[in-house]
Amino acid sequence: MEFSTPKAIHQIKSSHHKTMLVDGQKCCPLIAMTIALNYHKLDITETASCMTIKGVVPVVRNEKYQLK
Repeated sequence: MEFSTPKAIHQIKSSHHKTMLVDGQKCCPLIAMTIALNYHKLDITETASCMTIKGVVPVVRNEKYQLK
């Protein structure tokens, strides 16, 4: 199911799974929420054994406006 970033973070927080698959890599829920901030929309699939998270629409960063 596709979620926006705030709803995806809420979905990750409310999950009972201890490990999650984010783009094919195992991680804890805290890292999954951190990675979720890099996307505008995420696809979350929850099964009985794990939660799979895939980024759909990435956040585009403009190097021109970043502080160095």
